Amino acid sequence: MADIKDRYAIVGVGESERSKKSGTTPLNLALHAARAALSDAGLQATDIDGFMSYSEGDSCTSHQLATYLGVRPKYVKDISGGGSSTEMLIADAIGLIETGQVNTVMIYRSMNGRSGVRMGGGGWDINLLQSVIDGGSFLIPYGAGGPGQWFGLFATRHMHETGLTQEHLGHVCVSFYEHAQRNPKAFFYGKPLSMETYKDTPYLSYPFNRHDFCLESDEANAIIVTSAERARDCKSRPVYIMGIEARQCVSHSHYWSNLDEVASDYVAPELYKKAGVKPADIQVASIYDCFSWVVLRQLEAYGFAPRGEVGDFVAAGNLKMGGSLPSNTAGGMLSEGYTHGMNNVLEIVRQVRHEYKGTDRQVEDCEIGICTGWAGPDIAGAMILRN
Repeated sequence: MADIKDRYAIVGVGESERSKKSGTTPLNLALHAARAALSDAGLQATDIDGFMSYSEGDSCTSHQLATYLGVRPKYVKDISGGGSSTEMLIADAIGLIETGQVNTVMIYRSMNGRSGVRMGGGGWDINLLQSVIDGGSFLIPYGAGGPGQWFGLFATRHMHETGLTQEHLGHVCVSFYEHAQRNPKAFFYGKPLSMETYKDTPYLSYPFNRHDFCLESDEANAIIVTSAERARDCKSRPVYIMGIEARQCVSHSHYWSNLDEVASDYVAPELYKKAGVKPADIQVASIYDCFSWVVLRQLEAYGFAPRGEVGDFVAAGNLKMGGSLPSNTAGGMLSEGYTHGMNNVLEIVRQVRHEYKGTDRQVEDCEIGICTGWAGPDIAGAMILRN
């Protein structure tokens, strides 16, 4: 296996306006994000020869985006996917560059996730019962019609086994809402959350109340990846990829059969080995946060807190500014916006670049950050970045 440590870099990031009702198409949102990423990198559209995207049938194609940017690319790819797709496509981009297929790749996610196709709405067609989730035909007809209910089952079991409490979930939410107060582009900017308010909020699906759920948003994000050699010619400060795990899975496709494992448990050791670092070396994090519990389980998997102690870890304020692992510092998907994790990648890039230097949003002296992806308990990926 080739050692790709520090040989590839993210050189551009950008996003469209974030809203609940964009009034425009995913293609138009993608164009805004792509142009912002190009400006960030100091590149022209014609410098991009590979385009990739992921969606749930709610976006434009890579070929369409390239066409409207005035480019005939060498490579296009659009996959069906959500969480952990960003890391997977970045790994794919590295492979394509490594083998000489392309030089520079733009990866994007564009969606009207609130005014258009809504992921959490339930109402699955009968033909999707088995394909949307393994064993879905045994769950969905009986009321478990959305991710909040499915993940709630895993969360409840984990809480029972390790002593996690509702208040521990609340510490994740309160921490990320606190970060959103420093981010004017966050949906919950100006809307802080106290623990009292969190605990007084009724359940939507046990053990989750509405604060434990990720947002729904209309927006697009874009990332540009290239080699370290080409990165030196870009306007932006390159963020180097120390290690990446594209996607790993749990031990059995019927993942309900073993609730003790999640795919992140397999990702973590390989990732740290490739990057040549350990959990104590990580100074800032973007932890995939479709639900608050997902953050807690990943903190265990990536070695930031031992099993059974992660509740105390977050209760001590370690996810906040000044904590041992400031996480989701733009607010994350719980309080900033939601593009199946790509917005979290944009934020970790900006933190490691020290773009917020001189403000209370910058994590002081952070050099190395981790960004995790989670498609579910069964599939996950992650990467470690440095400046």
